[in-house]
Amino acid sequence: MSVPQFSRAGSGRGRAWRALVPVACALTLLACSGVRTSELEAPAPAVYGEDTPAPEPGAEADSIDADWWTAFGDPLLSRLVVEGLEHNSSLRVAARNVDVALAQARLDGAARNPELEATLDPGRRKQNTAQSGLTEAIPIPIPGFEPGGVRSFAFTSYGLALNVRWEVDLWDRLGALTAASLAEAAATGADFDGARLSIAGQLAKVYFGVVEAVQQVDLAERTLASRERTRDRVEARYRRGVAAALEVRQARTQVATVEASLAAQRQTLDGLRRQMEVLLGRYPSGEIEAAAGLPELPPLPETGVPAALLARRPDLRAAEYRAVAASERLRAAHRALYPSFTLNGSAGTSSGELRDLLDGDFSVWSLAAGLLQPLLSGGRLRAGRDLVEAGLDAAEADWLQTALQAFAEVESGLAAELMLDERTAALERAATESREAERLAEGRYREGLVGYLQVLDSQRTSFQSESQLLAARRQQLESRADLILALGGGVYAEPAGSAAGGGG
Repeated sequence: MSVPQFSRAGSGRGRAWRALVPVACALTLLACSGVRTSELEAPAPAVYGEDTPAPEPGAEADSIDADWWTAFGDPLLSRLVVEGLEHNSSLRVAARNVDVALAQARLDGAARNPELEATLDPGRRKQNTAQSGLTEAIPIPIPGFEPGGVRSFAFTSYGLALNVRWEVDLWDRLGALTAASLAEAAATGADFDGARLSIAGQLAKVYFGVVEAVQQVDLAERTLASRERTRDRVEARYRRGVAAALEVRQARTQVATVEASLAAQRQTLDGLRRQMEVLLGRYPSGEIEAAAGLPELPPLPETGVPAALLARRPDLRAAEYRAVAASERLRAAHRALYPSFTLNGSAGTSSGELRDLLDGDFSVWSLAAGLLQPLLSGGRLRAGRDLVEAGLDAAEADWLQTALQAFAEVESGLAAELMLDERTAALERAATESREAERLAEGRYREGLVGYLQVLDSQRTSFQSESQLLAARRQQLESRADLILALGGGVYAEPAGSAAGGGG
């Protein structure tokens, strides 16, 4: 599999470095002609493979619904998702990781620029000199200096200098490392987009669970009230000698069963509320509000062609960027086997008087160039190259696996939509029939035409059908959210006639 080429961020000319002597000026000319500083304030633009042409500028932003949760038409859901995206702790960690990656990219990119430092070196030194050695060198009597004695001299010196060091990137090794850091920063940015998408999806699905739990509690409470009325009627019939003691026991058992179901539903609701509050960054007090009913299903998003998915999914973009980063590191590892060329220079003044530091007559300078060719490193460089090459193979395999998983999620989501539609439609019919059967059984029981066992069975079936229908509708909403997430946020076609003010 060929690795897509990485589109680097725009670059600008390196700054001119002013120096005090012509040598430093020469270094300036070299720096301006060879060094390019990448702009690292934001991740690099998207990467597209050879078989996936890049879309027109702005095409993706217009087609992808960034606020996809608004398609469900629930204002409370929209408000909670926005709150969660602002305050979720995991999302804040992902945002800080982007800052770390950008700082690392700037740090790696700085290695391509010359290093300039200014130094001020004041110093004082004392030196001892013996008379015997001094008179042999200078046969002039020194007042106050006895033969055989030791004379001390103190010196004061001041130095002011600008030091320049620059590794000339002849083979673009440092450029490859900078490109790798940029790709890693872009991958971290894609990770943040993925985390944002995931948190919004979790919030939406937990919200659907909260609303369903509220409806399940309401259903259980209404069912309990109905079972208590039935129990009271059975007990009244028993007191009149019309019903058997077994029927009373069965009616009381039914009431206790529904009470247990109600307690379980309330526990589920409490847990989902606290889970929602944690996602929102709130204290888990279990008091989160929810709508009284589940929202309607939004329209199916446009799936498009599979290749278009590669540019929309954040996890695919992150895997692609990391493959590009591994490719650039491999290029840098190959260039590390070539000679490296370094320039070092300094310019300044040196004097024994502080007032002479800015006097050009006391100027000093130095210039040195170094060429380093690795000859023997114990196989370290080649082993490093092999390590990076293996990392590139792993990154390519990870990209391929991520792509296959993405396609599988979309295909599975589309298949689940059809099956859930069929299941929900069947449960709607079952709930309607079971409610009617319960009504008929209770009426005929009051008339003495059927036994209580038929009433009990119809009530149990009605409750189960209603509960299963609520769960199926919640699963439909979750499945629609999963499909939107699998598509990278959802793509919706422009409604016909919308440009003219909307259509029927």
